[in-house]
Amino acid sequence: MKKYLILAFSAIVTFSSCKKETDIQAKPDEVLTTIPAIPAQEGQQALKGVTSNNNGIIYTQFNQELSYNKFLTIDADGDGNNDFYFTSVLIYYDGQSHMYLMASPVSKNGGMLQLDDRQELVTNGMWAKPHDAGTEIGPNTGANTIWSNFMIKGVALDVAESSARIKSFDGLWVGKQDKYLALRIRINNAYHYGWVRISHSANEERMVLTGYAYNTVPGETIKAGQTLK
Repeated sequence: MKKYLILAFSAIVTFSSCKKETDIQAKPDEVLTTIPAIPAQEGQQALKGVTSNNNGIIYTQFNQELSYNKFLTIDADGDGNNDFYFTSVLIYYDGQSHMYLMASPVSKNGGMLQLDDRQELVTNGMWAKPHDAGTEIGPNTGANTIWSNFMIKGVALDVAESSARIKSFDGLWVGKQDKYLALRIRINNAYHYGWVRISHSANEERMVLTGYAYNTVPGETIKAGQTLK
């Protein structure tokens, strides 16, 4: 199995502020460092915002830039237990450094993300599926789309940088504005469906979370971007 050079493991990134080491003469199959432990998922303070209950749709609005060296968590149902977290990993392979922006459910809470299953990535993940506003989110999935738990990370973006400092962007969220990542939240052993809204600007090299919502009725669908019934 091919090994990859792990350079860092930190939080979601503003890619323009990320400093890379340039004096390491890395061999393709040599692992120089180990991955630092992920911060305790349940111990991080969840994102705060303005929350409203609109006939059974709980909607939280905020504006949080995804910057380097942060660890972001979402407590979707507000019960004091984090449901999802966002983080990043920097890996060196194929002559480039790759900064992956990833999302994952908190392992003990049983949440799920909707992913595109056509390609497995080196980060033990698959591409996170971006949905347009109005897409129905529920138990069923579309073609090449799965509900995946914490064992498989949802990768939103891969920012590759060569030794010449040339950057390239890959992933299903490149340049996408106000797209929605589908969430499946477990509350009292029943599943509820929701979304988190994410935008990416390739020109500004930044990603932003602007809100999330979920349906309080177990098993009932919600539309991407829906904030009230």
